[in-house]
Amino acid sequence: MSDEGVDGRALRYRHRRAEILAAVLDYLLENGVHGLSFRKLGTAVGVSHVTMRHHFGTKDELLLEVMELIRTREPVPLDLPPDDAPTDVVRKLWAWWTQPENLRYYRLMYEAYGLALQSPAAYQGFLQSTVPHWIEDTRRLALDAGCPPERVDAFATLLVAQLRGLLLDLLTTGDDERVEDALDLLVEGLAAEHRAWAGR
Repeated sequence: MSDEGVDGRALRYRHRRAEILAAVLDYLLENGVHGLSFRKLGTAVGVSHVTMRHHFGTKDELLLEVMELIRTREPVPLDLPPDDAPTDVVRKLWAWWTQPENLRYYRLMYEAYGLALQSPAAYQGFLQSTVPHWIEDTRRLALDAGCPPERVDAFATLLVAQLRGLLLDLLTTGDDERVEDALDLLVEGLAAEHRAWAGR
């Protein structure tokens, strides 16, 4: 019998929303987003597809919430110590991103991009939100580190594109040594940029 047929169903699942979302993320990490449907997800996590739709609205909204949950698990420092240079932040984040248990989050993210790009009208919210999240975090960290405000948008855009490109390369090829060498070049350039900020 459907759990939606029970009186008080909203109360029954009100406190389970976060639990269901975490279960959805675990399922997607293992199975990907190919053929994504509320019916399939509901079966996998033990609720009906109507409950899924009640909690998450559309698949676009669900993907947005899944990516936001991933973001809450990603250690982005809110306040940089005075001696913590942008290069140190990039190294620390890269070390976390590339741990095997964490790379799976980015594999899911890139797969979700592919799905959304194939159906942009259905996943408009996801497409419009994911890049700005990364850009805004990078803008904030760059400004705290001394980046001139007139350069910060271009700097954040370039750095995010470079890091995401390296992550995609690593996921695609598994060539750790080559990608790490490329990261070294990126960090060298970032250090030079940081020195230029200090000299302005």
